[in-house]
Formats: sequence, structure tokens, C-alpha cells
Amino acid sequence: MRKTAGIILKILLGLIVLILVMLFTVPVIFKNKIRTKVEQVINESVNAQVKFDDYSLGFFKNFPNLAFSLKGVSVVGLDKFEGDTLAGFKSFDLVFNLASLLKKSGYEVKSIILDQAVINAIVLEDGSANWDIAKDTTTVETIAEPVETEEEAEPSSLKVLLKKFAIQNSSVSYVDQMSKMSAYLKNLNFNLSGDMTASETDMDMTLNIAQVDFLMDGIKYLNKAVIDSRIGILADLDNYKFTLGDNYFALNDLKLNFSGMVAMPGDDIETDLQIGTDQTSFKTLLSLVPAVYMTDFADLSATGQFALQGLVKGVYSDADSTLPDVNLSLSVKDGLISYPALPEKITNININSAVNVNGKNLDLTTANIDLFHLELAGNPFDMTFALRTPVSDPDFKGSLTGKIDLDALSKAIPLDSISLSGIIDMAVKMGGKLSMIEKEQYESFQASGTMNIQNMIVAMTGYPEVRINEAAFEFSPAYAAMTKGNIKVGDKSDFNITGRLENYIPYIFKDETIKGNLTLTSNRVDASDILSKIATDTTEVVEDTTALSVIKIPENIDFTFNARINDFSYDKIKAKDVKGNIIVKDGVLSLRETGMNILGGLINVNADYDTRDTLKPKMKADLKMQSIGIKDAFSTFNTVQRLAPAAKGIEGKMNLNLAFESLLGSDMMPNMQSILGGGKLQANEVTLVESKAYETMKGVLKLSDKYSNTFRDINASFKIKDGRVYVSPFDTRVGNIKMNVSGDQGLDQTLNYLVKTEIPRSDLGSSVNALIDNLSTQAAAFGIVYKPAEVLKVNLRITGVFGKPIVMPDFGGGSKDTASTGIKAAVKETVKETVNQAVDTGKEKARQEAEAQGDKLIAEAEAQAQRIRDEAAAGAEKIRQEAEIQAQKLIDGAASKGAIAKMAAEKGAATIRSEADKKANAFVLEADQKAAKLVDEAKAKKEELINKI
Repeated sequence: MRKTAGIILKILLGLIVLILVMLFTVPVIFKNKIRTKVEQVINESVNAQVKFDDYSLGFFKNFPNLAFSLKGVSVVGLDKFEGDTLAGFKSFDLVFNLASLLKKSGYEVKSIILDQAVINAIVLEDGSANWDIAKDTTTVETIAEPVETEEEAEPSSLKVLLKKFAIQNSSVSYVDQMSKMSAYLKNLNFNLSGDMTASETDMDMTLNIAQVDFLMDGIKYLNKAVIDSRIGILADLDNYKFTLGDNYFALNDLKLNFSGMVAMPGDDIETDLQIGTDQTSFKTLLSLVPAVYMTDFADLSATGQFALQGLVKGVYSDADSTLPDVNLSLSVKDGLISYPALPEKITNININSAVNVNGKNLDLTTANIDLFHLELAGNPFDMTFALRTPVSDPDFKGSLTGKIDLDALSKAIPLDSISLSGIIDMAVKMGGKLSMIEKEQYESFQASGTMNIQNMIVAMTGYPEVRINEAAFEFSPAYAAMTKGNIKVGDKSDFNITGRLENYIPYIFKDETIKGNLTLTSNRVDASDILSKIATDTTEVVEDTTALSVIKIPENIDFTFNARINDFSYDKIKAKDVKGNIIVKDGVLSLRETGMNILGGLINVNADYDTRDTLKPKMKADLKMQSIGIKDAFSTFNTVQRLAPAAKGIEGKMNLNLAFESLLGSDMMPNMQSILGGGKLQANEVTLVESKAYETMKGVLKLSDKYSNTFRDINASFKIKDGRVYVSPFDTRVGNIKMNVSGDQGLDQTLNYLVKTEIPRSDLGSSVNALIDNLSTQAAAFGIVYKPAEVLKVNLRITGVFGKPIVMPDFGGGSKDTASTGIKAAVKETVKETVNQAVDTGKEKARQEAEAQGDKLIAEAEAQAQRIRDEAAAGAEKIRQEAEIQAQKLIDGAASKGAIAKMAAEKGAATIRSEADKKANAFVLEADQKAAKLVDEAKAKKEELINKI
């Protein structure tokens, strides 16, 4: 018996030793295979490249638990984010309950520790996020109805029963190109501890971030801010009740204490929280001022007492749309701000304010600024405000009184990249209910006061200097009037503005329509001077315009603006006596009877700019031009260059009436392909100083090189459609030649014109006249009486492209007393034999067949080209519609996340729409080029067929 027991003991000891040896050796022996398999499994699950330098799997350090650790992990993006590191960390440690690995109930995770993580989150302008790396596991194949097995019915195989979660010495970078936001967190440490396996437990959380930077739209709202927080929670996990002890959250020098209770027994959330601060230093409040407004904070000297107290109590319920009650109060007493290096101080700062939100009835919410007082350079400034019944009928009163010396302000607070001077003096009071304004009960509503600005100068880096020499405003319940406004922008532009705005109070408080009428007069406006002083990173010069985007015209503005500018210049545009009426109403900006002296003539414009449909912004315009230099118009206007490239070589003046409508691109300029319109052009006399088409015509007609280039009595009507200009037949005269011109040309510069001419024989070259005389002699030899006409009718077909026109002649006609058609045919045959002895009847027939075949090719190509353009237009529309859906989805998704998220979403939506418009326009342009290429190839094929005869 003893021997048997000894044998069993030896076997057990041997097994224990064997197990211990395996625990040490198995991870080592199979380390490379395990590592390869882990990397394979991870990379098959994500659209990214995941690598790690090393891993470890051990039992002894955390016995009886299993420890798994990854070292030197990196996650690098693919496709759009190829080469960009999404995340990297020194180590990632997990501790499992060893016993749970042998159970079917799932794996229990005890702790997670992330050390020295570096996270780089990126959102591109199209909304793509680099952290969206999970592979789509769905397939397009038909999947049979799943049969639930016993194993599949079991709960998840992973249970998180944490006792510790930590992020150590880490950093986070977030760059959102779509919303123009970015945030940078350095040296982030987060610890969560507590027994989360128990039904009731104490949980402790700490958060420390050594440096936080936050930027939006180029403005740095947080600059090297410090965050420190400690939260202790008694958690009743069975009843979802969380009791907060003495906790705090500190941002920079402001430390907020909070305590209380949050419970979630069902769908509702019960709250009872107290918020406050033990600190009384006024400087702690100033530490929250964004960096763009407060520089050199470390050098700031501030005294005074500060207090902040708050209470959040009540139930948040989606079912009946109730919120907790919120009471907040903030006060400052005897505050002072000064900088040692600056001579002025802001003194006697006193603030007393409170907000009380009634969660069950928001109309009972109140807001008060009972006291806001400060003094600068001996000048006091005071403000008060009170609001009642904000939902049903806002009842408010407020006042602004005091004088602000901007020069003294710049000597009291360091201002980065901005210089201020001048005086703002105001005394404004308002009080009453909004319904009084809506019902025009002005006698019951108090609104009175003035604001005056004297010698104000604002100089900012990257912007032109603005000088307000004098401005005066008067306020009444019905309107706010600007009685004086003498302004200079940059070095050369001056503005004098007067007028008034009506219904401005409902516009501010209820977003109703504001009505107004302003008048602007100016001796000179130099837009080039203004734009040249704007920083190069804020403008991008493109054809005829600065970089713009579609600007949505508000639909709650009814505004009339009358402008009179003596001298206006922008780039190549030089205009005088500019007079115009600008009307903004119902989301449409209109120009009415806007006239100017320009290019040696007059232009009068009526136009509408309509962005009510942001996917399809459009414009309508009616232009009347008188005595405008044609060549100058080409040099000045991009539209003329695109639609009429021949204008570059034409001297003379024209009268033009043009009415058109067009979609607008993201640059607020007409989409040339979408222009639909027409008009009339009249010119008494124009000279072609540079025209390849006319020079080719003279060569075909054997006219002298010195033959007149001056065309007279032009009166042409035209239509614009589908990127082409269609010219109706019109008569003109050059020298002694009568012409009738008709046809069309495109944005692709292709030409298709028919020119019918009547040419006196005396104007033709000697070789042509000799040929005609010889023809008459040869005809007489056949017994045919052929009397050449003194005026020959010649039709010319002009095709090709603008830079390389093709002119094909067709001689016809003769005197009316010539022989019958058969005789004409014989004469034509004689001409053919005389001109080209190699031409016979067979060749002529072949030529006709070649022309017919070529015409068929061209017709087929034009039909196919039109299909391509139609499909492109439909595709572009689809791009815009999908972008609008995506943009609206982004906005809707952010609606419940707060004002900042909503603002970011709206900016992101604008970017999505702009990018979609660019893609749609590029898609249409590419299709148009492809279509034009098809037609050009068909025309070239026709020429090739004819040339082979």
C-alpha cells in the first residue's frame, strides 16, 4: 500500500514538474508561430496593417490569472490613409481569469493597461475617417436561414469584469478636415479602478492631461490648457444608481467641485448634482478665456473675488420631454486686470448674473445679468439684461451704457496681430415683449439710444486696414438707423453708408424677417487693393475671380441696397459711374438697373442670384451693352473668352442684348455648359485684325492679301444652348462682297458655319478670272453659249476648330440667261476637266459617296455625343443628390449633440456639397470633352475618306 502511494506521489510530482516546464517552454518554443497567427488574425479583421514587435504570454506574474501583452504595436492605414499611423503604443496588457478559459461561460478580463499610446484620428474632407477600419463581413450571396444551435444561443464569449483600466503617458491628435476642427492632447493619463464584478462597488477615476489645444476655423480656443479631474463614485450596479462624493474637474486654473447622485432605474435619468468652486480668485475665471482673446496669461495680474455655484436636479425623460432644473450663478467683485508691461488697467469689474432653467416648463426659465460694470481709462461701461418667458413671448429688458477707448484697451490688454484705436460711445436701452413689436405696438415697447464711433482704426495681420472716421446709430422700437457712416478700407477705397433696418428685434429673438434700406456712395472702390492685402492663405486666385464658395442667401432678409460708385476697379475691370440697386429677398439676391461706364461704353444689368436650392444654385441675367469695345470685352470677361474666342482678334464697338440663365459652380460663376439664353449683337463696323478663318477664306477665294478686313452692318441674333452658340442667318458686307452668315460654335471651339457670298468678278484674283474666261472659250468650242456672271455666288462651309479652321468652297449660280440644267452640268464638267483633268464621272460619284458616308459618321457621332452629355448630366445630378443626403444625414446626426457638433456638422455638410459640385462639374466637363472628341474624330474620318478619292 505504501509502495502504491509512493508511486502515485511520484507520478503527481512528475506531472506538476512537466506542467511547469510546459508553462515556461511552450510560449518560447511556439513563439514565432503564435506571433504569426495573431498578426494574421488581426490583419484579416481590419482594413489596416497591424504589426507588433513582441508579445508575451505568462501565468506566474499574475497567478492564478493569465497575462497577455503586446509590445511595440502599430496600426497603419491603407488606401486613402496609406502610410498614416492610426495608433501606436509601447505596450498593451490584458489579464484574464485563467479558470474562465476552461469554461463555456466566456473569458473574464480583469485589467487592461495601455502604455504610451499615440492616437492620430483623421477625418478627410469627404467624411472618411481613418479609424473606420473594421472589415465588412457581409456578403452579397444568398444565405440560408440560420439554425440556432445550443452554442450559438450562449452569451458572448468575452466578459469584461474589470478591476483596473489605465491609459498611461499617451497622446491624442484629432484632425477633422471636413469640419475645420482639430484637437491635440499630450501626456494623457487615465485610471479607473474598482471591483466591477460586485453589485455595489467604489469606483475611482482620475484624468490628467498636461496639454490640450483646440482649434476651429483657424481660431485657437484652447492653447496649452491643462485638465485635471478626480471622480469617486459609489456604484449600485444592480439598480444603476451612482452616488458621487467630493469630486472635481479642473480646466486651467478653474477648479469645479461637484457631488450628488445620478440614477437610471428605467428609461429616465434622475439627477441631483451640486456644482461650485472653492476658489475665489478672479484670475481663475479669466483662465477660461480663449487664447485668441487673451494672450500672455502668465503675465496677467488680476485681483478680485469670484464665485460660481450651481444645481442640477430633476428627471431627464424622453417620454414627456422633461429636463432637470438647472440653477447657475456667477459673480465677480472688485475685479482688476493689468499687465506689468502695459500702462493701462481695467478696474472696478463687478458682475452679478444667474440662469434658472425650469426643466418641466422651459417658458418659466429666467436669465439675469443684474450687474456688469468695468472702468477703462476713467471711462465706465455698464450692461444689464433680463429675460422672462423665452418660449411663449420673450419678455426682456437690457441696457448698454458707456464709452470704450479702443486705444486704451490696446494699452491694457496685449492684442495679438491686431491694432485698435478710436472711441465707441453708446447709451442704449430696450425693454418689452416681442409680441409688442410683432403687433407694431411701438408705443408700449421701450427702445431708445445712440451709438457713436469716432476715428476708429482696425488693423489685422492678413486683412486690409479699416478706418471708420465717423459712424452714428440711432435706435427705436421700429428700426435702427445708421445716420452716418464714413469708412475707408485699405489705401484706396472709401464708403459712405446711411440707412435703417426695420423689424430687427424679432429678427434677433425669433429669427423673423429683417427689413432694411441702405444707401452707399463712394468716390472710389479698388477691389484689387483690398484683396491684395488679404493673406495668401485665405484667398486663392482663379480665373476672373477669387476663390469663393456658394453663399447661401438667408430667406429671412428683405433688404434693399442702393449703391453709387464714381470709380470702381478690379483686376482688368475699370468702371465709372456705377449705379445699382441690390435687393435681397426670400433667399434671392437681385441686381436691378445696375449700370456703369466701362470699356468705352455702357452696361446695364438686371440679374438674380438664387441659392434656395443649394444643390442647384442658379442665376438669371439680362445685360444691355452699348458701344463696348469687342477686343476689350475679350480681355476683360472670361465668359466672352469661352463663348466667343474670335473676339480676341476683332476691333470695333458693339451693342449687345443678352438674356440667359445658368446653374452656378462652387466658385459662384456660371456653369458654361448649362447656360441657356440668347440675344442680339449689332455693330456698324468691325475689323478682323486676327482671324485664321477669314484668312483661309481669302485664300480659297483667291482674294488679295490686302483685301478689306472690315465688316459692316452686322445685326445678328443668336441662341445659347448645351454649350453651343447658334447664330441665325444675318447679312453683312466686306469690301464689295455680300455675305450671309449662319451656323454654330461650341465651348470646345468647334466650328460649323455656312457663309453664302456674292462676289464681283472684279474682286477675284486674276487666276480665277483667267480660269472663267478659259471655261467660256472651251464651252464655245462645244457649241455652248456660256456667259459668265459678273457676280458669282459662292457658298463656304467653315468647320474644324477655332485655331485650325477648315474652309470648303462650293461655286454655283451664273447669269439667269444661261442654258438649261443639262448645259449647266456640261459646263460644270468642263470646269472640272479644266481644273483637274484627272477627275472623271466615277471619281465624282466616289466623292459623293465618301461625303455621304462621312456625313453619316458625323451624324452618328453627334447622336452618341449627345447621349454621353445626357448621361453625364444625369450622373452629375446623382452626385449632387447623394452629397445632399450625406450632408443632411451629417447635420441630422449632430442635431442632438449640442451647438458645437451642429456647427461642425453644418460646416462639414457645406464641404460635402462643395466637393460634390466640383466632382459633378468635372464629370460633365470630362463627358463634354469626350463627346466633342467623338465628333472631331468623325469629321476627321470624313476628310480622310474624301482625300482618298
